[in-house]
Amino acid sequence: MKLQHTEDFLKKFDYDYLRQDNQLIVKMEPSQQVSIDFSNPKKTVITNELTRWNFLTGIFNMQIKNAVLLNLALGLILSLALAFQNLETGIYVFLIYAIWISFWAAHYLSKSKTLKENLNHWNN
Repeated sequence: MKLQHTEDFLKKFDYDYLRQDNQLIVKMEPSQQVSIDFSNPKKTVITNELTRWNFLTGIFNMQIKNAVLLNLALGLILSLALAFQNLETGIYVFLIYAIWISFWAAHYLSKSKTLKENLNHWNN
């Protein structure tokens, strides 16, 4: 993958991005950014991060994998606390929370995967 080809793709399809030396930072909605690092000529590193005010981490910047793990842990703790009061409520809260996490994680991951596939196709 080449920096100039990738930048041409981002310009052509009107992506909001920022170039910093050998790195491109693509800002995607809602509250997601993908960093493409070209500093190693043999390997391009693509990272995916959620920025502030997203549906998984709130005010924290975090990678999607870490956000899912954090939310599952917090959901489990909350559900267990509620289950001590009422088992049925604890189970329902956990299921709703798990569905919420799954939906938003799938949304963010599919957007970044689509961008990655389009960039690979454009550069080949």
